[in-house]
Amino acid sequence: MLDRIKLLIDNLSTYIIWLALAVLVTLTGFQIHTTLIVIAVWVVQNPTLRPPGWTTGTIYGLSRLLWLILGIIWLGWVMFTEGYLSEGKRLEILKKRSLRLLLISVAIYTLCYLVLRLLA
Repeated sequence: MLDRIKLLIDNLSTYIIWLALAVLVTLTGFQIHTTLIVIAVWVVQNPTLRPPGWTTGTIYGLSRLLWLILGIIWLGWVMFTEGYLSEGKRLEILKKRSLRLLLISVAIYTLCYLVLRLLA
């Protein structure tokens, strides 16, 4: 009975890690979107950098396009990582792969945060 519970928890650990990483990547996606929109607003407000025809209305369209692109990237990432982590579990390198994905997400989030701080 104890072995059965341990096996169940062992199998669930992969999905718990996957879910936690999916939440982190979702937050990172919001941060990327915010950073790109703030950069676009900054470009529109600066007359020397503004592309011809760009207005604040253009930012709305850009925001919609970014949500589409980031949503596609998020969906691909979530589908990829489930298999990636399951394979890591089978090869007994789940911790290494989880840490790698965590560090990548945190690095992207931090980079976007620093860019936002510079533009604020």
